[in-house]
Amino acid sequence: MVVTKEEVQALYKAHILPENNNPYHFEAKDNASTSLDAYNPMCGDKFQLHLNVKDDTFDTVHFHGFGCAISKASTSILLRKIEGISKVDAIALCEKFLKNLTEDNQVDEFDKELNTLIALKHFDGRIDCIKLPWEALLAHLMKG
Repeated sequence: MVVTKEEVQALYKAHILPENNNPYHFEAKDNASTSLDAYNPMCGDKFQLHLNVKDDTFDTVHFHGFGCAISKASTSILLRKIEGISKVDAIALCEKFLKNLTEDNQVDEFDKELNTLIALKHFDGRIDCIKLPWEALLAHLMKG
């Protein structure tokens, strides 16, 4: 999917800014069964993901921290997508999303939120902001 600079800016205003202003489950949870950091030392974006896993399924998920609007929105969208699914399905989703994010041509179609993130990979070199939580979660899940 090739988009113009104007389309990218419109997507940012229509989808990223609202997600940034009203993120999904944005609060620290000290009693989570698993917590992990999504940190980019190059820009300083740092979110902690608080994941409650029950029967190998993400029961409730929260996050907290700070970063740019794109990384915060991407983290919010990721958590909304994984809540209620199994770890195996979360791994598959992360792998599929990251592949489509880094490929020149998008291979798979997703819902509007994920397609928006993929389109925004062309927004002023912010692909690392989009990938941050997805790569952190995938690395954590692949460790076992």
